[in-house]
Amino acid sequence: MCGHRCSIQEGGYGRCRMYTCKNGEISERFPDLYLALWPGAIETIPFLHYTPGGRYLLLSTIGCNLSCEGCVSYVLAKNQDLLTDALIHAEPTDVLRMARDNACIGAVFCLNEPTVSLETVARVARELHAAGLSMGCASNGCMSEKALDVLLDHMDFITIGLKGLSDQAYQINGAPCNAEQVFQTLKTIHSRNIHLEVAAVCKTSDMEEIVTIAQRILEISADIPLLVMRFIPFHGADTALEPSAIAAEDLISACRKYLPFVYLFNTPSTRYLNTYCPNCNELLVERSFNGPMGARFSGRYAQVCPSCTSSIPIRGEWFSQFYQEPRFRGGYRTPVALDMVYSILKAVSISDEATMGMVLTKLLSNDYLEQLQTRLQTPKGYIEFLQVLQQWSGSLSFEPVIRFLSGRVQIIERYSNVPNKPRVLSVLSHPLLPSYPDKMENTLIALAGGDVLNYDLGYDEKSSERFTWDAFQKLKPDILVVSGPGHLTHQDFVDLCMREDLTAPAIEENNIFMVPGTHLSAGPSWILTLESIANYLHPDIFDFNLEYEKAVLLKTLPGLE
Repeated sequence: MCGHRCSIQEGGYGRCRMYTCKNGEISERFPDLYLALWPGAIETIPFLHYTPGGRYLLLSTIGCNLSCEGCVSYVLAKNQDLLTDALIHAEPTDVLRMARDNACIGAVFCLNEPTVSLETVARVARELHAAGLSMGCASNGCMSEKALDVLLDHMDFITIGLKGLSDQAYQINGAPCNAEQVFQTLKTIHSRNIHLEVAAVCKTSDMEEIVTIAQRILEISADIPLLVMRFIPFHGADTALEPSAIAAEDLISACRKYLPFVYLFNTPSTRYLNTYCPNCNELLVERSFNGPMGARFSGRYAQVCPSCTSSIPIRGEWFSQFYQEPRFRGGYRTPVALDMVYSILKAVSISDEATMGMVLTKLLSNDYLEQLQTRLQTPKGYIEFLQVLQQWSGSLSFEPVIRFLSGRVQIIERYSNVPNKPRVLSVLSHPLLPSYPDKMENTLIALAGGDVLNYDLGYDEKSSERFTWDAFQKLKPDILVVSGPGHLTHQDFVDLCMREDLTAPAIEENNIFMVPGTHLSAGPSWILTLESIANYLHPDIFDFNLEYEKAVLLKTLPGLE
């Protein structure tokens, strides 16, 4: 199936642990068994130039034939045996029925590598095609010629994720192929008239390489979009590899000098998810950030440039009604949730596979992911979530961190009704990107004694309109609290405010609080964010020694890597 060409002994497994040998025949270990079976917008996978706004049934199994640093799908790709009890059996006819029941126009195999479940993918594709629905996938492109032929016989659209331009880049990730073989795969896909998009990860160590990738894609076709994923250090990857948002945007500008359709992901504030006319730079398709590896189509578009009448190479029907998935469904949000829970279990020193597997299976069962969305919005909900994990695991190792978090929250709650609360706007990496009202950071600001302006904006995850300059000017926030990915410095943010020509007391008096990048709201370090905001908003009341607090927190998490 892939270039590893594993020799599997009777009863044994291949490198990806997804194929076995039984009675001398190589077969899938988990045929027609899925981890993901839910609807999502195509931009969350992501595809940007195929049926914009289209709703597809997202499919995934488990396992992968590579081992990439910082993989967003680490738990389901490389710890797949933990999740076998969570797999859902669905015959191709069941998949078709689910697609129709959810008003999907097709299905996409994503989240993990399709060649580890190639026979399952082929069966469901045949069923969908017979019913007039389309089928696509996301792949790393590291497969044998035979597997590629089988895959392409069943695909209408494909995105290939590149690992770099050098053989070393592929070897580091455990790939059974080299860069030239994958570029040959790109040429083969394009020659078969299958819609092709290419993704590449942008790290500080190989920024210039992305420009060369754009040039190489241009040699195949200028119509192929390049989706640049700004590196986010998932699962303990080196944080030094994460480029700043500003550096990543400069890189996209450099790439667009060669390839017209280059996009930037994992960067909340960016406008480089939009499609602009390559001739006159008119805005043609508007999109925005939508979680890791995802985008959101606003529904506003022009197929033909109104200024110069140029057309853009986007295939298929356009759908202006955006489909909004629950927060931990759609695209790569579920792998992120799995990784978060996996990391918490490891942090409290739970490492036996039986317990971890049972907890992760419960997480994926009975719509608990949807409940998780609500629980992670408040400190109380997060602590209750830890208590649920404690109950599921049967382990008392959660007690120290639960006591620490509960105690610190109680201290701050005593003063939460302070008079003269400063008016605070919470933003995500950019002054014109306010945090949604239900986000944890807003709860923390309120708890620390701030008047949270985000609650009354009418701007949330379902909003199709951008937050405007006029809306910001009317707010006149006293303090700006800035969180989110991107290695944004205080001066970077001030420069953004100046570039947008924004005025407010917070900007004029330099009352801008940058949440440290190590304070992740999805992990227990949100307590340090709460304490640091309390210190900033009310220094006359709070004086937490954050280095001491961090040391105490770490003692409650003995397994933290």
